[in-house]
Amino acid sequence: MIQLFDYWRSSASYRVRIALGLAGLQWESVSIDLVKGEQRSAEHLSRNPQGLVPALEIDGQIFTQSLAIIEYLDETRALGLLPGTASERARLRALAQAIAIDIHPICNLR
Repeated sequence: MIQLFDYWRSSASYRVRIALGLAGLQWESVSIDLVKGEQRSAEHLSRNPQGLVPALEIDGQIFTQSLAIIEYLDETRALGLLPGTASERARLRALAQAIAIDIHPICNLR
């Protein structure tokens, strides 16, 4: 069973939910309530020592960081999300990282 440890308001979690949907995968959402501080519980920290969401349990492993999760899904489920040339992939990754690294932190609880 695929489990996504996420929070409904997390934009990083939204990114992963979209990729899971594009992959046509069935998954169980396990809510980690960030407002209540559940991300700091021992149970969640054993999944993700950073205490963040999302964390995806799939293929007998746990992955963290939305962009890494999306690339894993792309590579293992042949989603075709990344363009063909290295220069196009670099441009796409730059855009994704600008959102995840520069814009996203302004909107999160940390």
